[in-house]
Amino acid sequence: MNVSFTGIKNLDIKTFKADGYGFYLNNAHSIEQGDKYYTLVSLKADLDGTPLRGENIEAEGYKPHIIQFLESLQKLRHFVLAQKILQGDNPGEIELIMKHFKAPDNLGEVNQASFTLNGQEIPIVHRNILPLYSCLARITKDILNFFNLSAETRKSLQLMNDSISRNAVEFIENMNL
Repeated sequence: MNVSFTGIKNLDIKTFKADGYGFYLNNAHSIEQGDKYYTLVSLKADLDGTPLRGENIEAEGYKPHIIQFLESLQKLRHFVLAQKILQGDNPGEIELIMKHFKAPDNLGEVNQASFTLNGQEIPIVHRNILPLYSCLARITKDILNFFNLSAETRKSLQLMNDSISRNAVEFIENMNL
């Protein structure tokens, strides 16, 4: 799927699925062995300053996606990481890759996801990374709301959005305030 749209252009979403057998950390933080199901979602897009059709640009605090993205990168504690993410000719170009796995567990399903943005792993290791996760969650949510996606693509993108939110919430809940 390759479409052109205002605000988010040249959108390309791909999903790869696999299953396997191996070790994982269960919900009780013990090592388990069993079936694991993998999903890899790749989202590529160009962000610019124009609003999406249907976005409320009159809303208080409204900022185009490209501004949100660049501001969230400026807040990174590790400025070197921001520079690595922005390296390239187009600072508004994003390539977000989510690696997600789930495994059935006797205490409930285990879900874990990791994210790579423009080739750089972005684990939440500091509160300054939260604005970037918030920005990526808004972008994925807006793509879900404003783009006509196939059911399978919609499901994959929803998984990405949910995983971004879950990682952020888990970090906040475990943060020493």
